[in-house]
Amino acid sequence: MTSKPNWSARLNRIGMRTLKIGVVCVLGLSLLGESFSYSPVEPMPILHPVSWIQAATALLAFGVYLCYRPGRKRWIGYAAFASLAATALGTASNQGRGVGVAEMFALLLLMLYAVRHWDAPPGRWVAFALGAALTAIGFRFFVYQGSIAAGIVMIVMAMSTVVGFGAYLRGLDRLRRETQAEVRRAERMELAREMHDFVAHHVTGMVVLAQAAQVTDTDPRRSFAGIEEAGLAALASMRRMVKMLRAEDAGAGVNPLGDLSQIEELVDRFSREGTDASCFISPDLADRVAPEIAATAHRVVRESLTNVRKHAQDARQVRVVVAAAGSGGVEVSVRDDGRAARGRLAETGAGMGLVGLGERVDAVGGRLRAEPRPEGGWEVGVWLPCEPQEEHAPAPSADPGRPAGA
Repeated sequence: MTSKPNWSARLNRIGMRTLKIGVVCVLGLSLLGESFSYSPVEPMPILHPVSWIQAATALLAFGVYLCYRPGRKRWIGYAAFASLAATALGTASNQGRGVGVAEMFALLLLMLYAVRHWDAPPGRWVAFALGAALTAIGFRFFVYQGSIAAGIVMIVMAMSTVVGFGAYLRGLDRLRRETQAEVRRAERMELAREMHDFVAHHVTGMVVLAQAAQVTDTDPRRSFAGIEEAGLAALASMRRMVKMLRAEDAGAGVNPLGDLSQIEELVDRFSREGTDASCFISPDLADRVAPEIAATAHRVVRESLTNVRKHAQDARQVRVVVAAAGSGGVEVSVRDDGRAARGRLAETGAGMGLVGLGERVDAVGGRLRAEPRPEGGWEVGVWLPCEPQEEHAPAPSADPGRPAGA
């Protein structure tokens, strides 16, 4: 079961992809033009064997730009190293004027991504490698007397402009996340105060009626009727507050606790933060899973992704699978390829998330396992029944080597 399509977001993705294709087409025409350009004193660059290698590195840069996602930042590093190798090969072979203008523009576009996703895996070194490749690429086509120094200065100025714009976009992303978190926190605090005021008023009335019934000779049925009326009013106030929480919970749909339809959106949001994450939800589970089970599956995925962010910051791939399992149940698995992290972030709330998750899974009759993978990384696996069960065995304890995040 997947979430309903968001046509605005889909049109935005189509527009961005169309723009990328147009940019790549322009860069391809530029590469073709510079490869076959010539002058009376200079042959066509494409006639030199090294130019074929340089053209291939340009095509690699085009492909990385076209297919880039935040979780594929390491491909920017591959393109940077390939460009450095092609430049070094042309310099060592006394190539003369080579091919590199179109590649330079593609690397500048990749520099924008590298700076905007500065802290994303595999690390910040990608931006420095890309800067070195851009600085060195000028030696391919600035080969005439007196043009090298001026050309390198021009490239550095262009690179500085791109770095500044990327840093500006990074600041906007961070400000947007902080603003959303602050607004959501303020709204929840206001709703919590309102819930306290309304519910406390009715509960206080219930206590007063119960105390009065103990010291007076009034009919107990009248006291019980008053207590019942106050209790119903308190429940009605709580329902109104919960509905408001549902409406204010951005991106949570109609279920504030989360369900299967929201797992895909959760994984997409995690992928946009810098890790290559993919999700598969079996369509056979539609209308077969109770709301409590769906909410538990959502909680498992959310806690596991938090665990990856806190305890496996070098993870490059995360795979989330929600599929039907034997005995009429649901299997939820979250796998990553990271190593256990050390630091203040990894120490905050260590183990508490796993304890709470185990209690949540145990409450519906499921089974939890969290353990390192033989090939490296970590796996959280949960089996859940399609309907909650009241009697079940305790959830097994997990490997304490890398606790889940809070």
